[in-house]
Amino acid sequence: MATNERIAACFGIEAARALAIRPLREARLSVVHLDHVYEEGGHPVFLPADDAFLIMLYLVNVDHSDIWPDRPPAPCKRYPKGSICLIGLKDGAAISIRGRFEALAFHIPSSHFAELAEDAGEPRVDDLATCRGIDDQVIRNIGGALMPMFDMPDEVRDTLLPHIGLALSAHVAHRYGRSPAQRLSATGRLSPMQEKRIKTYIAANLSGNIPVDNIADATGFSVDELCSGFLNTTGQSVLEWISARRMSKAQSQLSRTGEAIAQVAETCGFPDENTFLETFTKAMGVTPAEWRSRNRH
Repeated sequence: MATNERIAACFGIEAARALAIRPLREARLSVVHLDHVYEEGGHPVFLPADDAFLIMLYLVNVDHSDIWPDRPPAPCKRYPKGSICLIGLKDGAAISIRGRFEALAFHIPSSHFAELAEDAGEPRVDDLATCRGIDDQVIRNIGGALMPMFDMPDEVRDTLLPHIGLALSAHVAHRYGRSPAQRLSATGRLSPMQEKRIKTYIAANLSGNIPVDNIADATGFSVDELCSGFLNTTGQSVLEWISARRMSKAQSQLSRTGEAIAQVAETCGFPDENTFLETFTKAMGVTPAEWRSRNRH
């Protein structure tokens, strides 16, 4: 049974629209459009153990609860339209769904991340962080781009899908990837690949709070080695680099988009609009609105 058919069957759906994507060599990503109405009492879904990860992008508000073999089910939780869940399938997974359910299921085999490191020059990751009900604008936008492709002619769709699949997997690796344990070189500096991994993780998570210990955990370093290695390599502390990256992104957003100042602040990871106004004005000598009027592209 094909991966998309197996996923649909797990959700009790006889036939579901699906896309198969091979971004690099052998590993295939599957995208399945799941659409069903379940009984209010709850419908169990059991996903078998698999060396893969599953991302659910919810296209409507969805109600479901986790099921475990050795304890009572978790309370039912509502996952908002546009939010995602990301889980590993190494040990399988099970949920109970109530009512209307519509989502895009992205099935990504672990082998694809090995290909991503070997063929695309990306840092190696050997696990992904589990996430439930979070907002991910990149995945949401990719899902929106994929929806029309279920009905496209094969020759058009097959040209576009590898590029979209590669963008999706690179984003997932950057934002949610967990690197194997790392060590600094004898000089106390990061290797180019280690530096790239740290910076891409920060960039992918810039819109939220990024504690240094989270960066260390994701990139395979202890906090002390991360901080000393980053400083020795870049000449900046991790927090200084994050601040500079946020300011650079804010300038780009202001000059290239018409987003409200509050939205720019949120996108760039500032806690609120006032903090952004104060920080930007102090660094640039003018307010964000004044800077935008002088630098709008």
